[in-house]
Amino acid sequence: MCRYYAHAFVCKHVTHSFASFCKPASMIQTACGERHIWQTIRMDEACDECKAWYSPPQPAYVHAPARRTVRR
Repeated sequence: MCRYYAHAFVCKHVTHSFASFCKPASMIQTACGERHIWQTIRMDEACDECKAWYSPPQPAYVHAPARRTVRR
């Protein structure tokens, strides 16, 4: 069983990223079919897919602050 990190997001989605090979797979440098979660990392934000889908609307125009003139 190759080892993976699990990233648990607040939106309840979970992603996996490769960590290390198991002994049989290390000889051929190809991950085996079985996943062993080495460590679960809790993320404090939503995943990228949820951020893109539920992102707040961006303002169409941002007003710049008025400039003050300095008299000399």
